[in-house]
Amino acid sequence: MKAFSKITLLAAAAAFLASCEMEYYKEELYRKEIFIVSGENNILGQEFEYGEEGCEGRLAIYSSGTTSLDENVTVTFALDHEAIGEYNKRNFDTKFEDYALELPEEYYTIDPMSVEMKAGTNSELLPVTVRIDELLPDETYFIPLRIESVSSCMASTTKNYVLFEILRKNDYATTKSDTYYTMTGTTQSGWVIDNIFGSDSRRQAINSSKLVIPVGERSVRILPGATAANDKVTTRNNSLRVTVDPESWVNVPVYVEGEITDEVVPMQRVSITPYLDSQDAIRVSASPLNDSTYDPATGTFYLYYRYQLATESGNTWHEVRETMTRSQY
Repeated sequence: MKAFSKITLLAAAAAFLASCEMEYYKEELYRKEIFIVSGENNILGQEFEYGEEGCEGRLAIYSSGTTSLDENVTVTFALDHEAIGEYNKRNFDTKFEDYALELPEEYYTIDPMSVEMKAGTNSELLPVTVRIDELLPDETYFIPLRIESVSSCMASTTKNYVLFEILRKNDYATTKSDTYYTMTGTTQSGWVIDNIFGSDSRRQAINSSKLVIPVGERSVRILPGATAANDKVTTRNNSLRVTVDPESWVNVPVYVEGEITDEVVPMQRVSITPYLDSQDAIRVSASPLNDSTYDPATGTFYLYYRYQLATESGNTWHEVRETMTRSQY
């Protein structure tokens, strides 16, 4: 009898614990938490296209659980300046040149800084209007937002903030991932007198996988020829702005085995200028013999120019002919 009573008590205790566990998991399953949709490190990147005045992005706000909200919920947001600092310290420590920047408030609008999630739903979108034309191409920009308050339910303890990354793109490149073009061509060092290039050295073949960065609706930034730079300041000083004019077309002759034919290919005219307007910037001039062009059918740039770095003295110039075709992935 005693043994039976003991078994009965143990069974009752087990049933009670199982019931409590079920209630706990039921509570977990249906408990409402408000969170911001984001990826690793609470980063969410969105591409904004150059040329669009007041580009609009959206942040998705969700409630957890298997059922919809049973009442309206107002979610209010605030800027979280500390989130960027923590991200930079964790990822870059003292490599300050790699730090992400907070997007200045004059470049975006979030009005109002709140959303109302309606009863019967489990999501809402927070509109973010961004202006990107004057942003530096080498920098990472975040809008750091945190859920400041929730009218009911509770905010997630892990997804209650987001680093909203401002990615930029145009028809030729994007900052979402590095955009590379396969470049082949030639370069020759010499001098320029009365716009005539002279040299006592042989023309050298060049080729590289070339990083191309969008800097405007029709513009990209590149380094000249097969040159490279190790820091942001040098890169900006030595970079070229390549701009496509979609309204100006050039009939480019077709060559077969080095011989000119009667065929032509219409291409868009391209201009090449220094990326910066500065005394420390590269100097560049167009070739008087060939037009630089872009073939939209193949995504290929044909560039002809001369350049001189600000660090070079005298009348030393480099004449470059290069073909850049966007790499396929």
